[in-house]
Amino acid sequence: MAYRIKNKESISTGIKRIACEQTDEAIKNLTEEIRMSSDDRNIDCSLDAAGMVERMEAIHDVRKRIKKIRAVIRLVRDDLGKEVYQQENHCFRDAGRNLSEIRDAQVLLETFNKLEKHFADFINPQGFTDLEQILVEHQQSTCKQVLKEDNSVVETLAEIKNARERISYWSLESSSGASILSNGLHRVYKHGYQDCQSVLEEEQPTAEMLHDWRKRVKYLWYHLRIIRPIWSDLINEWTNQTKQLGEYLGDDHDLAVLHEFINNQQEVLKNQAELEVFNSLINRRRKQLQLAAKSLGKRIYVESPEIFVNRIEAYWQIWQQESQQLN
Repeated sequence: MAYRIKNKESISTGIKRIACEQTDEAIKNLTEEIRMSSDDRNIDCSLDAAGMVERMEAIHDVRKRIKKIRAVIRLVRDDLGKEVYQQENHCFRDAGRNLSEIRDAQVLLETFNKLEKHFADFINPQGFTDLEQILVEHQQSTCKQVLKEDNSVVETLAEIKNARERISYWSLESSSGASILSNGLHRVYKHGYQDCQSVLEEEQPTAEMLHDWRKRVKYLWYHLRIIRPIWSDLINEWTNQTKQLGEYLGDDHDLAVLHEFINNQQEVLKNQAELEVFNSLINRRRKQLQLAAKSLGKRIYVESPEIFVNRIEAYWQIWQQESQQLN
């Protein structure tokens, strides 16, 4: 299941293959989740911790595949046409949102654990027991509600099945390497470049600015993965660095969300001093992550969008010429 254009494969064939493969895996995972939820209800059993984690990971895998599909749609946006693009983008966007609640609850706890681990040499390991308990209870209650009671998984499966049927009707016959690079890749890189410049201009960029930049970075990461065969040695390294930038920005966003969630729980917190220390650690870690993101972002977005895309187009042409010579 290659998330990339293959040698000797037309753009139309490759894009549809990638979209179908990712959609099929999402359908398979959601179908299995619905079966397991039905079994739980029929035998009136409760999820144990191991089962909960396994099923949350399956939901997370579906959300990642949805993001991959949305990246494909963005890459061929102009070739699909406005109406089809909007239909498919909205469809998969809404499908991802249907599953976001369970993942968001899991991320809160994971982010808390990562923060504790990062500052393990400086804090008492038992210092945040109240906060951890709140997050654990939130995760468990959310997971049980979504996996055993909510209809969001069933609704998402129906939406994705319908979308799967439409993929074969995507009109991509006119798509070419030149069109996806000069339109799709150029647009994603340009927006990321602009967001990078905006963040660099601010001493303290807002969480919203950083989150918007992160979304552009993630799409660039997916697009580089799709085209990486044109020069795998070079683009693999770009892909790795772009992924790292996305992780810096993602961790920063997760900490911002954790900060907001925890500070909205003050009525049930017993130890306010614990909260103050925790907030200071979040602020300190976010500064570290933002510095790292700015430094790496300068390098990834060092070229103007026009120069970047012109260079990628040149690599593409060389790859195509060499592929023809091998035939």
